[in-house]
Amino acid sequence: MRTEIFAHPLSFRRASRAEAERLRASGVDRVRLAYAYHGGRWLLTTSDPAAVVDFPAGRWFARHDDCGDDGSGLSLPVLGDEATEATAALVASGVAVTGWLVGLHQSGLATARPDLALRNAFGHPYRHALCPAQPEAVRYARTLVAETAGQPGVSGLELEAFGYLGWQHQSAHDKCGAALRPVDRWLLSLCFCSACATRFAGAGIDGDETAARTRAAVLAQLADPRPAGGIAEDAVTALGQDLHDAVLAVRAEVTGDLVRAAAEASGELPLSVRATDDPYACDGKSSGDLHALASAAGSLTVTNLAGDACALRRDIVAAGRTGAQVTAGWHLGAAQTHTEEELLDIARQARSHGAGSLVLYAYDLAPAPRLEWLRRLPRGPVAGDPATYDRQHDRQTEPAR
Repeated sequence: MRTEIFAHPLSFRRASRAEAERLRASGVDRVRLAYAYHGGRWLLTTSDPAAVVDFPAGRWFARHDDCGDDGSGLSLPVLGDEATEATAALVASGVAVTGWLVGLHQSGLATARPDLALRNAFGHPYRHALCPAQPEAVRYARTLVAETAGQPGVSGLELEAFGYLGWQHQSAHDKCGAALRPVDRWLLSLCFCSACATRFAGAGIDGDETAARTRAAVLAQLADPRPAGGIAEDAVTALGQDLHDAVLAVRAEVTGDLVRAAAEASGELPLSVRATDDPYACDGKSSGDLHALASAAGSLTVTNLAGDACALRRDIVAAGRTGAQVTAGWHLGAAQTHTEEELLDIARQARSHGAGSLVLYAYDLAPAPRLEWLRRLPRGPVAGDPATYDRQHDRQTEPAR
């Protein structure tokens, strides 16, 4: 099993080659490097310990003029060329690089274009995410993928937030004093923008009735909180079985269309989409038909960054049924992983269920001494893992000797 790690290019800004060599010495085969990312505020542990880095959303590479204008009028600001510089250092050190793209989770774009943002059943736009049913948002995503695919040294792409985002968003001091159930959070995440209304109508769904039932369920919970049952049971109670099934089908279709469009824009570059088998997920993972997503992207990355090993295992097993290459993702931070043995157990479980890689979150956020743990993770081929992804593209990133 291969060992990978998520990283932000800012971690390489002071001494890019030294950081790259540190990762290689720790047994890291590949870095999933943020080429396009949302804003953040990171407390660094490794490259510049105790530094608080506050950065806006944007692209960390220079735009290629030959990609052309996608016609959407949407474009992330270029914040620097640190991703290009970090990739050069990593490749020179023998570490392969995947371009990690956070697609529709972009507050600046959604705030500037509320007509393209998610819009709930009450008519309120969400300023933290674009709607994947909007054709302009799809064109923006395609262009972002095409631009990144053309960057030197990038031998794969990781797609995050290529699908529907949800109501919950950790920013702007979010406050909620109501006792929301999981189903209420999902209902508040349903989109009723003009593009989604069109998709609903095309599927024979009455959008007005769907919105009305959604509003009624949420208002009832706000007025008189009820205990949660299973989310599927509560969702069917709110919408009715037929409407519930049809809404999930449309959202899965929209997500699949977006991933297929992104895959077309990636050319021949291997692509993996952050996905989940949970049809109610709205947390940046593409949810819906895993077989369709696997067919479109070729590879699936299933992660649980909350420290829920059982949930991760369920997604690995479901992803494995598609026949696609599977990468399992886990949080290396102190709050989610308490001991080295716990990490080893996650790695063993991932390997036993067919994951070809374990990708850890995230370099320069987890305690620096934990890099030593990575050297002792299980290595070698996994039964049924074709391993073509790294074998083919590591040759392209092999440094000159």
